[in-house]
Amino acid sequence: MILESCHSTWVFDPQRMEFCRILRHVVVGGTRVTTQWRRYYRLVEDSRTFTVELDPSGTRRLRCFHHAENCRECGGSTAVSRIDEELQAALATA
Repeated sequence: MILESCHSTWVFDPQRMEFCRILRHVVVGGTRVTTQWRRYYRLVEDSRTFTVELDPSGTRRLRCFHHAENCRECGGSTAVSRIDEELQAALATA
């Protein structure tokens, strides 16, 4: 599953309960930065946000706004990212 936030492309593997992020606007050596795969316990979505719970009790969590074209949260006017070579590379390491 792939979700877009204002700062990252989030890649979730629900079978393994792991996620990684591909950071927007952070490039090192000509390649966008990708985080390591991390465990999560629950993903909660609504129309504007999503929350990634990092522990079983839900006390450690990451909450983000969904990014969209002409995003009202970040003011970004670029279209939502599409699956590209970097994203496919991240998925291949799963």
